Amino acid sequence: MFKKITSNRRRGTTLWVAFYNEFGTYIDGCKRRIEQFLEARPLAVFFVMITGILFSVSYFLYFPKEAHKKDIKNLFVKQPVTDGMSGIVNTVSTLRELLEIRTAVDELMEKDNLNSSDSLLMERAIDRMQILEKRFAQAHKHQNST
Repeated sequence: MFKKITSNRRRGTTLWVAFYNEFGTYIDGCKRRIEQFLEARPLAVFFVMITGILFSVSYFLYFPKEAHKKDIKNLFVKQPVTDGMSGIVNTVSTLRELLEIRTAVDELMEKDNLNSSDSLLMERAIDRMQILEKRFAQAHKHQNST
């Protein structure tokens, strides 16, 4: 999982170097044109920047962001983190117990003949599974409704 990934590329080759090797002439031409434009009209560029900043600040101040309507589905996010963690722990423990009971029931099912203690054990296990499944379903229903 933590194995170092090796590749056969050359040391100096990166994505930018390969991109620049392919389109370097166009990149250099654009750089020169932008530099020439900025050197020829520094005052106009400065005023455009200031105008953009003022427009942005005025838009921010005069058009406040509308309050979002409360989304009923996302109200459970506001519950404390501890409730969420305890819910996760409870769910995991319930699922683990269900799996343990299910493996015990599967082992009993593999037997050819069941004696009275096996039948009693299976009956208790099935009852416990039903109780846990109801509790799990109620918790899941409660989580989806909030």
